[in-house]
Amino acid sequence: MFKGLKKKVRLSLLLLVATAFVVQGATVGTGVVQAADNVIKATDFGVKANSKNAQTKEIQNALKYFYDRGMEGTVYFPKGTYYVDESIRLYAGVSLTGDGIGQTIFKKTGSSSQYVIGNPILRNQTNRINVNISNLTIDADRENREARGASQVGGIIIDIPVSHLTLDQIEIRDTTIGALLRRTKDSQITNSRFDRNNGHAIATGHESFPTGEFSNVQIINNQITNSGGGSGINLSRATNTTVSGNQIINRTHQSDGYAGIRIPNDGANNTITNNVIENYPRGIFVLTGATGNHVYGNTIKNASLQGLLVQASGNTFTDNEFIQTNTSLKPDAVIRLDGSNQNKVIGNEMTTHSGFSITGIRLTNSSSNEIKNNITDTSGKSISIEGGSGNVNTGNRNR
Repeated sequence: MFKGLKKKVRLSLLLLVATAFVVQGATVGTGVVQAADNVIKATDFGVKANSKNAQTKEIQNALKYFYDRGMEGTVYFPKGTYYVDESIRLYAGVSLTGDGIGQTIFKKTGSSSQYVIGNPILRNQTNRINVNISNLTIDADRENREARGASQVGGIIIDIPVSHLTLDQIEIRDTTIGALLRRTKDSQITNSRFDRNNGHAIATGHESFPTGEFSNVQIINNQITNSGGGSGINLSRATNTTVSGNQIINRTHQSDGYAGIRIPNDGANNTITNNVIENYPRGIFVLTGATGNHVYGNTIKNASLQGLLVQASGNTFTDNEFIQTNTSLKPDAVIRLDGSNQNKVIGNEMTTHSGFSITGIRLTNSSSNEIKNNITDTSGKSISIEGGSGNVNTGNRNR
């Protein structure tokens, strides 16, 4: 009996030392233990790569490991395809990583119309999610599902308030909408790829939510390719967001009126810079109510309707380059302001093919805009001001 008691005492001491070690290396905030370098392998929790059976439940069990223990950590998914029939729900503080784009794949299966990844489970009534999704592909299998009459779905949908979400070095492909993040703040989408989306690749906000529910997000250095419809980046209700260094390029033109970058529904005070947009109906489209946006240093190639269409007031467009070299395209103007006031269009430059005769900059029913120091390149009208009053037209020249 005495020997057994000594064993119990030794075991208790070991447990106390282990507990002390964990606590010593951790900090506590919002009721969650922050433990560094906590990584588990999903396949150790019954998740099977390359199984034709849906793995949604097993994936959820793996993600819950840290959440149930009040800890932060990362679930690693080794190379392979993981089929999911219902949305994977993220857990606050639990990140996902794989072996790289095209190596670790979450792929939609089954008849459910849910997105591949859906609304997260948060903690302690806080919106802070602290999740990083990296080094993997999300495949909604849209084209195959359409061919067999199954519902087509998107990649990621989050329509509850969250903050501190990072999507980095991921791919979202073959979807309706790629990433629909309606109420996201203080987050980033970086170094990622969106391919073969039949709706917006990245979409924010919604008419039913107030302006600013999507705010302070960095959308940087992403590739958006081969859209079948919608905008590359749609900044509905977005504020104080930076969209920079993105390549938004279609192989062929889509038949709708969307844009590479679109700011509708009162999007305000966003910075749009250093993006390349090619083969969209409109390069950049700023709609009624959007204000305080600064759009500069972008390159827009071969728009079919307008390189830039502005229907809003109080925005600034400077030092953008517009290239129209496709002779089959007949835009109504390279830059068009329609019913928009108090904008600044300054220092923009156009390069066109030798037979280009479309209006360079066209204003219709717009007032008090500054059109200054732009370079147009057309055998047609360089600048056409139709209606409105108080517009400044100075320092502009035609090649």
